[in-house]
Amino acid sequence: MKRLIIFGLGKISDVAYHHLVRDNEYQVVAFTCDAEWLPPADGRENMHFGHPVLPFEDIERHYPPESVSMFVAIGYHDLNALRAKKCQEAKAKGYTLISYVSPRADLGPWLEVGENCLILDGVGVQPGVQIGNNVSLWNNALIGHHSVIHDHCWIAAGATLGGVVTLGERSFVGLNATIGGELSIGADCFLGAASLVVKSAAPRSVFIARSTDKFRLESDVFLRMTMMPALGTPKK
Repeated sequence: MKRLIIFGLGKISDVAYHHLVRDNEYQVVAFTCDAEWLPPADGRENMHFGHPVLPFEDIERHYPPESVSMFVAIGYHDLNALRAKKCQEAKAKGYTLISYVSPRADLGPWLEVGENCLILDGVGVQPGVQIGNNVSLWNNALIGHHSVIHDHCWIAAGATLGGVVTLGERSFVGLNATIGGELSIGADCFLGAASLVVKSAAPRSVFIARSTDKFRLESDVFLRMTMMPALGTPKK
């Protein structure tokens, strides 16, 4: 079994770790992060999920890059720029960056995935799609045919990209956002949750959908007023 170090100690790292352990393709041997983020150890060795946590600055002293691979599991901070930076630093140390592609994703042998990608359960990827390096696709996202996802993008759960979409580097696509077909979205764009984009967008564009207005009634009152007769209680 191939040995692996995970960079990161946060929630994204936890998600990656549990998927990797579940699918039993890699043996996680350690976690790493920048020394300034190491939790206090009170004189004991730092541990996370039963594995040692080591400073990234000298990780190669503990696990030489020829003996182990790495996966950088951090979020979309600074529009994915931080994750891109850490990938570059890990490669400069000589580490190979693996990608995780869930066996429960809906894709075929046509797909080629770059390094340090995270593709979770339920993701649908149609024929003709190209996915670059360091791309995260969360549960039930749909990438339409012949689309191109450039490096360092983050596509959240439930997002939909129509066919022949180009998504520029470091762009973020939020929960349940939709990009229409045959559009080009420039680099460093931010598409908030539930946003709908039907025209091509220049780099650094931002799309924010309006939140649903709060209803005037509180939940208990609302439920009493909308109780259906089929439930055995007459509507009042």
